[in-house]
Amino acid sequence: MEDLTNRMAENWFDFEGFFLARHAGRIIGYCWTKIHHDRVNEGAIGEIYVLGVDPAAHSSGLGKALTLTGLNYFRRKGIKESMLYVDADNHAALILYKKLGFN
Repeated sequence: MEDLTNRMAENWFDFEGFFLARHAGRIIGYCWTKIHHDRVNEGAIGEIYVLGVDPAAHSSGLGKALTLTGLNYFRRKGIKESMLYVDADNHAALILYKKLGFN
């Protein structure tokens, strides 16, 4: 909770780009986005900053739905480019992101 509170105090944090998925009153997933406005002579770029899905909801399509929610948020903001970081051993995420066009 302390980490979340600290990040929310950062100047880049935007509540509109923080998405939660709930089921039966519990948070089962989230997509936290970040927009980088600091690129020299280039437009802003969106980042899927943190994505998480409750293990009980793995393989349900929730990760894809949350990622698409973040990407659609960028599109509504007029941002045409996005990025993300994923650990090389996170095979499920690598497959998902490749299917969504990331390389």
